[in-house]
Amino acid sequence: MHKSLPLIIILFLSTILQSQEANDKNVSTIATAIDDYFFLERENIHLHLNKTTFLSNEKIWFKGYVVNRKTNQPFFNTTNVFALLYDDKGNKLFEKLLFANNGTFTGKFELDKNLHSGDYYIQVYTNWMNNFLESESTIQKVKIINPTEGAIVTNTNPTETLAISLNPEGGSYIKGVSNIVGVKLADCFGNTFDKASIEIQDEMNNVLQTIKLNPFGFGKFEIIPSNSPIKAVLQSSSLKVETLLPLASETGISLEVNNFSFADQVIIKVKTNIETIPLLKDKSLHVIVHQDDKKNITPLKVGIDHLEQTISIANKYLSEGINTIRIIDSDLKQWCERVIYIPQKEVKPINVMTNFKKDGKIKMVGYSDYADANLSISILPEETKAHDIENNFIYASTISPYITENFSNTNYYFAEPNRKKYYELDLVLLNQKKPKYNWRNIVSNPPKSNYTFDIGLTIKGTVNQELKNQEDYKVRLYSALDLILVLSDLNKKNEYQFENIAVADSTVVDLALLKSPELNVISTKFATQVLNRNKPFKKPFLVPFSDCPKPQFYTYDTSFDLPKFNGEIINLNEVVLKTNPKKTLVNENKYGNAHLRGYKIPENDTSSLLGFIEQNGFNVNRTSMGEVSITGRQNSTLLGAATTPEVYLDDRVLFSFAELDMLDMTDIDEIYISSTAIVPSTRNKQGIIKIYRRKNFITKSTVKSTSFMIKQGFERNSSFVNNDYLSFTNKGFENYGIVDWCQTILTDEKGNFVFEFLDANIKKYKIVIQGFTIDGKLINKEFNISID
Repeated sequence: MHKSLPLIIILFLSTILQSQEANDKNVSTIATAIDDYFFLERENIHLHLNKTTFLSNEKIWFKGYVVNRKTNQPFFNTTNVFALLYDDKGNKLFEKLLFANNGTFTGKFELDKNLHSGDYYIQVYTNWMNNFLESESTIQKVKIINPTEGAIVTNTNPTETLAISLNPEGGSYIKGVSNIVGVKLADCFGNTFDKASIEIQDEMNNVLQTIKLNPFGFGKFEIIPSNSPIKAVLQSSSLKVETLLPLASETGISLEVNNFSFADQVIIKVKTNIETIPLLKDKSLHVIVHQDDKKNITPLKVGIDHLEQTISIANKYLSEGINTIRIIDSDLKQWCERVIYIPQKEVKPINVMTNFKKDGKIKMVGYSDYADANLSISILPEETKAHDIENNFIYASTISPYITENFSNTNYYFAEPNRKKYYELDLVLLNQKKPKYNWRNIVSNPPKSNYTFDIGLTIKGTVNQELKNQEDYKVRLYSALDLILVLSDLNKKNEYQFENIAVADSTVVDLALLKSPELNVISTKFATQVLNRNKPFKKPFLVPFSDCPKPQFYTYDTSFDLPKFNGEIINLNEVVLKTNPKKTLVNENKYGNAHLRGYKIPENDTSSLLGFIEQNGFNVNRTSMGEVSITGRQNSTLLGAATTPEVYLDDRVLFSFAELDMLDMTDIDEIYISSTAIVPSTRNKQGIIKIYRRKNFITKSTVKSTSFMIKQGFERNSSFVNNDYLSFTNKGFENYGIVDWCQTILTDEKGNFVFEFLDANIKKYKIVIQGFTIDGKLINKEFNISID
């Protein structure tokens, strides 16, 4: 007896070790599947519009914010963003290629005055998004009013498509246990009745429960399924809608999640019945809570004596925003799933106040705890009707990318949030029918990088001439007007290629063949093309609510006032410079320039531009092949790498400093410079140089070469120019006018900022501020202010 005891202990310990080893292997397998599926970085793009309802002869102005979902911070590497405008039939009307820099971009659509009144949609995407099964593009709805037609009257009353949708929590509805069932009352367009009540009835029409829905048509109830049919009924004197609950499954696992009762934790209750236990024999279960590849995996003990288990996970171990809860067994089978929302851990204050009025402008100051933030600000009349489509940054960045059924009233949940609002938000998520990220795809079909992450344009071509020793030749691409100068080697096929070229639409560049060692220009012909301009989104554009019945005829409302203009809308030149004769430096009020040292360059200054830069805190070096490097005089990394400045020419970011070698100081009007300015970037940037050429700058063409026009390049950056309103003090302007649009405002290291807007001679304004910080804090705030 005593001799067998050590053997029993050894066998027992061996069983424990084998079980632990199997459990570790299961966790590793699950974690690997999630890591592989979300290995590629995903971009999330939010659009902030100057307003959401436009007249057909206006322009749509917008700013885009690109977030890296792995880091939840600005996606500094994204540059090529496509923006498209569709009508309500899915016809593409306009397409733009926009240049993103440090996670933001700006753009506009100049509308056609003949567009019909109705709903339109802006879609933005990158070529990289084509790698994913799911659509990661962003779609923003806008309304357009043709003044000759009036506005389409939107029916907000439920239509004949009104239905009750019943959604068991976690997607499982099983016999013998208490199940939570979500309720959604809405028609095809999402319209519902305010504070409706739903009766849960048996087959004899006996009322088992009465569920009071919230104003948005959502609710839930608890029930233990029986063999008798159960139905949900909405009934009034003129209307009756009913839906049968699905038949309960004999086996399965159900979820009950509470993430709103406690501020710092999520309670997950897992339930099953005795009939399910044999199916789980020799299998382990885990609760996975994840957002993309950020995950928490917890073992779950389910057995004949553990038909119900409750676990608690602290919010600090979860990600802000949408998290997906899944129950997965050791065979990688998913038993149930559901999405929840984890609020931002910290909501920082932001406030604005009037500073003073001057020269027809209202000067504002802002105070916040958002240091080094990048903001956009829309200013409208307080009673505006032009901002009625919700455009919430927090919802667009933390919820919309992770669900399949977008919902309305988003500002309600995030303006002064509290426990009640989080409970109501959870009701919406409980009633999501279809997951965006399917577990079967996660396990078996991870995405591959078949589509490139484009940075700028790629220009490729062939030299149409027989050459010996191609290594002795280079092709030069340059534009004196746009200050582009780059070199490319030739391969054995006489091919050359220029990558990462950021040029505006219809830019004409010159190509020249150079031969070493003197770099003499050789006369030749080129065959050149832009490779990566046309990158369509591979998933078809689906018009929201396209499956809903449309009225045969629309009703138009012309009873309201519209803004009146002095003739037509002002035509906007690509860049409009407003000079103030009282100021020596005409560009000092441009965003960011006030923090730099400004220089007015005399017209008779014939010195070197690169020499000037070298005299102001930077090192400048040239190579024999025409390349120029500019570096800081202090190293900022542990490895001692030299920093490089961010250099702008007429507000365009330069990719090649060799472009500066083509400029003399006689070409320059103003320079703003700082060798110590902090640049929000992950690319070891420090220092800013902003160069502005004279208005009468003339291209100096000294080289005989071949010209090539780059069609459909990046849209040129434009400064906002408002409509030429006849008056600001009328009902039409109050309804649909725009006071001002500040598309780039930067906060300082303390979070403070200044901005100004047109004094429209009205007393009450609505100010909408959106933006993000370098570390990924999202900002979405609206103010109603009075100005005497």
